[in-house]
Amino acid sequence: MVRSMDAGAPAVEAPNDIRIVPYTRDRDEDARVARNDAFRDHWGSLPTQSESWAKFVGGEHFRPDLSRIAVDADGAIAAFCLASVNEDDWELLGASHAYIDLIGVVRGHRRRGLAPAVIAGALAAIADAGLQQTVLDVDTASPTGANTLYEGLGFRATERSVAFVERL
Repeated sequence: MVRSMDAGAPAVEAPNDIRIVPYTRDRDEDARVARNDAFRDHWGSLPTQSESWAKFVGGEHFRPDLSRIAVDADGAIAAFCLASVNEDDWELLGASHAYIDLIGVVRGHRRRGLAPAVIAGALAAIADAGLQQTVLDVDTASPTGANTLYEGLGFRATERSVAFVERL
């Protein structure tokens, strides 16, 4: 899905006890733990180990300045939206863009509106950086209804593919 940044980012308020803040590298391990909690009940997802997480958040394309985390009153990560930028991909898409790698809400904070709030925070950072588009991939058949969330935030589907799974 693609979202033009021409109109900036949508305004989405977080609950009163939650702050949306930029990702900082001192939160790497906390973010990995939050990622594992958020995705532990997703089909096909395995826990991310420290070494592979360090490669992701320490990689050349990861952009902590465009990524956002939602923190609760105790400072724990409740949700996250992590973005990257690979300028080598801009020609293929025909526009400068950020790619949203991961969006998640830890189980204890679900159903509170944190996903749209943390995504809107990242979109605001992406717009402020002057990038033209934001891109993400989603399983449109997901039982989470993620595609509906993204459409509500201004993303539109640009291509579709079908995967067939044979159970052995």
